[in-house]
Amino acid sequence: MGKYIIHSTLRPIGSQVVNKLGMFSFLSDEPVAAKGTDSAPNPVQYLLAAVGSCMGATARDIENHEPSLEIKSFNTDVYGETTTYDDGSSKVTHITIKIKAQTNLDPVDHQTFLHEVIRMCTVHSSLEGSVPMDIEFVE
Repeated sequence: MGKYIIHSTLRPIGSQVVNKLGMFSFLSDEPVAAKGTDSAPNPVQYLLAAVGSCMGATARDIENHEPSLEIKSFNTDVYGETTTYDDGSSKVTHITIKIKAQTNLDPVDHQTFLHEVIRMCTVHSSLEGSVPMDIEFVE
């Protein structure tokens, strides 16, 4: 079981938030049109990046445990749609994930590998059921 603690502090400029975890820190912000300073990705962009990053890390973890697997390339494009409601709240309402990967596996084992990446991806599993997602495998 993993535990993660991130400390986030709103800065006195725009919508900038400094996030600190261990020795790492990163900024999030909003576009100028949303009264931010557009100095960093917004939280939704980080959420979408977390999906792609987790899939890549999961693919590598599988490769590290499967000596016969060689990943030649692994890329994701993650698209998110948000909806703003009458009360001003908003939500990510749809995510599309496009995965393009090259491995040394035959076509059947390659597909099995891709499905295993999806199944084992922590971020995808956490969002599954809460946000509709379409996943496409790109040649």
